[in-house]
Amino acid sequence: MHTWAPLFLLPNMRIQIPFENEYLAIVPPEDERCIEINSRHPTFLPFLGSFTDAFRRKQTPSVMLMRDDAPGWIKSWEAVSGFRDVLSISAVLHNRTAVLIHHLPRSYQYTTSFDFYAYTLTTDYLKLITSNPALMGFDMVEEFHGQTTPGLPVSNWDRLNYDELLAKALLAEWHRRFYDSEPSWRSLALFRSLNMAHAAAQIPGVVGVTNHSLGRNIGLWVSAFEILVHPETDDSGVKQVYALLDQVDYRTQACKEKTYFCYEGRTKKQGQPRNLACWIYGEVNHARIDYLHGNPLKADRLTVPPYNRNLFNYVPTLYRLLLTAFLGLNHYGPFKPRESGASPYDAAGMLEYRFHSRQGDYERALAHILKPVDPKEL
Repeated sequence: MHTWAPLFLLPNMRIQIPFENEYLAIVPPEDERCIEINSRHPTFLPFLGSFTDAFRRKQTPSVMLMRDDAPGWIKSWEAVSGFRDVLSISAVLHNRTAVLIHHLPRSYQYTTSFDFYAYTLTTDYLKLITSNPALMGFDMVEEFHGQTTPGLPVSNWDRLNYDELLAKALLAEWHRRFYDSEPSWRSLALFRSLNMAHAAAQIPGVVGVTNHSLGRNIGLWVSAFEILVHPETDDSGVKQVYALLDQVDYRTQACKEKTYFCYEGRTKKQGQPRNLACWIYGEVNHARIDYLHGNPLKADRLTVPPYNRNLFNYVPTLYRLLLTAFLGLNHYGPFKPRESGASPYDAAGMLEYRFHSRQGDYERALAHILKPVDPKEL
């Protein structure tokens, strides 16, 4: 039987089904691996049970574990944070898209919920240490009273929903990126982009959110887009993003139609019309230029006609469609029945249904920008 050790706590999220691969796992405290750790170090589960929110209501953190015999390449900070980024991005893109479609509040809309807790256990499980550019600290476990982050929704009952198809593809890419001592440019670009997206998808503020806050996040999102499409030996910009968005196998008419004149730089040129995804990205990129370059701004700079929808809400969905093309997501898994006339509810057919359904969700969410505001959204 393999033994495991804790790496980090994630107190602002509550996982119920472990998210794992061979050597890393994000698990709940009741996972058998946590119980086994506690059999060797009886302070472990009481330590996990010491978390509350700001009002002393009991909260249950999640834990990232590493197998004790994990190879050296897994122990790098980039590999560990990359594993976390796979889950955080798969969850945030899914949940932000669901809000656009269903107009209902959801947990896990921002990657702040997936941040690692500042304190970690020492190897004897009796002390806590923290080390970052602002603080180096050392304390005793028995004096610890952990808290979740105020301003974030945290529930012991909400299920962590995420895009399983995207997570499956990204976990495969994670192994390729970190196992290879000389990874390809494609692998490097992907995980640099995911890490930038993790920063971009942080909550723009728990109080006092302004258009400047949203514009700053949009600037980070555009960076995530440009990192992903960077050709290594040339510049990366809006045209490279357009080219990849054009490769998505769109299924809805709203996303297939090429009727939009887009920014090709600083201006909209009356050239070849493009699809909806390219038009939205062009607007996002142009807003980024205004915010980050200090250009004059109007109060409605982030809204677009015809219904003055805010661009901030559509960037996560747009990033998922960029990943769809980058990863070739319709090639992950047997998405078509193996035999003609096979039931759509067998294993392969269900994968096909889930893929088409999930792709349809992202396209419907993107087309939402073209719809009048529904009273139930207000």
